[in-house]
This record gives sequence, structure tokens and C-alpha cells, in this order.
Amino acid sequence: MENLRAQVRKNCGATELETVGYQDFAEYVKSPKIDFDAVVMSGSEALYSTADDKAKFVKAIEATRVTDLPVLGICGGHQLIGMAYGERVVSIGKTIKSYRDVEVLTDDPLFEGLSRVISVLESHQEMVERVPRGFQLLARSDDTSIEAFRRSDRILYGIQFHPERNDAEHPAGATVLANFSRLVKQ
Repeated sequence: MENLRAQVRKNCGATELETVGYQDFAEYVKSPKIDFDAVVMSGSEALYSTADDKAKFVKAIEATRVTDLPVLGICGGHQLIGMAYGERVVSIGKTIKSYRDVEVLTDDPLFEGLSRVISVLESHQEMVERVPRGFQLLARSDDTSIEAFRRSDRILYGIQFHPERNDAEHPAGATVLANFSRLVKQ
């Protein structure tokens, strides 16, 4: 089963990471023992447009909706957020796996310091069909109409692209991750 990455513990200003499987996520975020700063929900090989794959993640979808921790959903995590707030995940009819241009549509702290068009790694074949109620569309691309969204009342972001896959030629992802970290620490 896929893993969920969670940034944990505020001790000594150090950042520690703990990996939790999606199947354990619901119980994990309810535990009184956790001291997380935020949750980063990673991608998945699952195809959420299929009933079988979606059924495997029902508890993670529910936990995504009820947690009050700051959340960054990446690719499959982005899609889980969409489902948690009532939207469908649909096939885009092809597989995308390359660096692509994404258009940032609005000023948002997640994209601070970046231009209106960023080059980020895409690796998916599905997308969230509509922006969930209570969320704002932040970015789009030619292939994916919903590249990024944000819940208006808290730190809850979904991004379809992979910011963790960045390099000197494609540094935007690193900036997105640094901006999310800064938001969590505020």
C-alpha cells in the first residue's frame, strides 16, 4: 500500500519525517501521541477513477477531511483531497510523465517568489474533475485544468504535480516545498 509522508515533531526546531501507510493514516492522525507540524500526502500508483482503487482509500479520504493539521497533497494526495471534499477523479485519457509548464493563476503564498508559468514534473493519468466547494483554483496547465487548489479557511493545498522532483533546470518545485514549510511554521 502507498505511503503517506508526514512532517513531524516540533522539538528543537529540527525537522523529522515519519512515513505512514495510507491504510494506517486514519488511526494515526487520531492518536493523541502525535505531535505533527503538517502532513504531506504523496502520490500513488492507484487509479482513483476506478471503484476498486478508490475503495482501498476510504479511511484515508475521511481522515483527510477531518484532520485539522496543515496538509499538502501531491499528485495522488491532491486527488484524495478532491475526493474528501466531494469531487470525482477522472481519467485524462493519457499518461503524462515529463516536465510541463503550469500556469499560476493567482497570488498565493504557496507560489511566492515564482513566475506565473513554472516548469514542474508531471506524472499522472487522472485529475480532479472540479475544484471542491470551499477551495480556490490556483494553477492549471494545458493537460490538467486543476493543477493546484487551496482550501480558503486553512492551510490545505492540493497540487497535481511533483514538487519533490526538482533540479537546477526546474527549481520551482523546491520553492513550492519551502513555501509550504514556511506557511506551516507561521
